[in-house]
Amino acid sequence: MGGWTTIVAGSHHRKTRFHDEKGNRVDFGGMAYAVPAFFSALAKVAFGIRPVRPMISYRGQRELDRLIRSDWRVVEFGSGRSTPWLAGRCAFVLSIEDNPDWHRTVGEILRARRLDNVRHELRGVERYADLSDQPDGSFDLALVDGTDRTGCVASAVSKIKPGGWLYLDNSDKDMTVENGDLRRAEAALRQAVAQRGGSLRAFTDFSPTNFFAEQGLLARL
Repeated sequence: MGGWTTIVAGSHHRKTRFHDEKGNRVDFGGMAYAVPAFFSALAKVAFGIRPVRPMISYRGQRELDRLIRSDWRVVEFGSGRSTPWLAGRCAFVLSIEDNPDWHRTVGEILRARRLDNVRHELRGVERYADLSDQPDGSFDLALVDGTDRTGCVASAVSKIKPGGWLYLDNSDKDMTVENGDLRRAEAALRQAVAQRGGSLRAFTDFSPTNFFAEQGLLARL
């Protein structure tokens, strides 16, 4: 990828930094988040500073912050700075991670913040998406942002209460990959929404530390 392409688009998968990989351009409301995205990206590169918040769409975060209640049970696939953010807003978080080093780092953050309402599991790929030990309808929200997103969506749907929510991050990815994981995950989510009579909302804007547009999908099931 040439230097000009890097500056304008961020990668060869999008037209410009203001387009997601599906070709959707950030709308006027989403442009407001370009400024915090730029400065958080600069802080990350220059000083290694990362905000303690989910690395998902700013508008997606804002909507989740509005929705989450103190009695909610949440499952997230892919732990990170989202984990303490969620734990500070709900009753319980099941957080699943498959990278040992990152699992250790997030565990240290949780201990430093004395958050004891998180079950933080390190799993191999073969068990990553498995929620068979959880009762159906036992979660209010699933955040899918890790390995095997197709499997995570399929596993999480039955565990979410009627009227509950699922957020699929990076839903604009794998556009050039035949039968890619994100394309199958989105298809599975859309099918679940249709079967359960739910609704689906797409967010195309910026996320913390990433000065380029991405899409996330928030489904009500």
